[in-house]
Amino acid sequence: MRALQAPIKEKYRENPEAARVVLKAEGRLGEGIACRIETGKAIAEAGLHPSTGGDGSQLCSGDMLLEALVACAGVTCKAVATALDIPVRDGTVTASGSSVW
Repeated sequence: MRALQAPIKEKYRENPEAARVVLKAEGRLGEGIACRIETGKAIAEAGLHPSTGGDGSQLCSGDMLLEALVACAGVTCKAVATALDIPVRDGTVTASGSSVW
């Protein structure tokens, strides 16, 4: 990890503005009550959760949000552990949320 990140960190030291990354997500409103999201790997279609009238065939945007948080936290945890030479054999990252519809 250190060898991989060393040239990147040096680049950022020399040019701090190069470290700025703008993340972007875009969706297109689809048929019915849906929004299509291009993930870079596939197209995901979000719609109503079954508890609000959805039929379960589309992804719930709330689940997608929690999945993104878990992925970010998990990757960050593994990257930091690798950089600090802390062996991580297994682990679980969990996020939950609740809404009142």
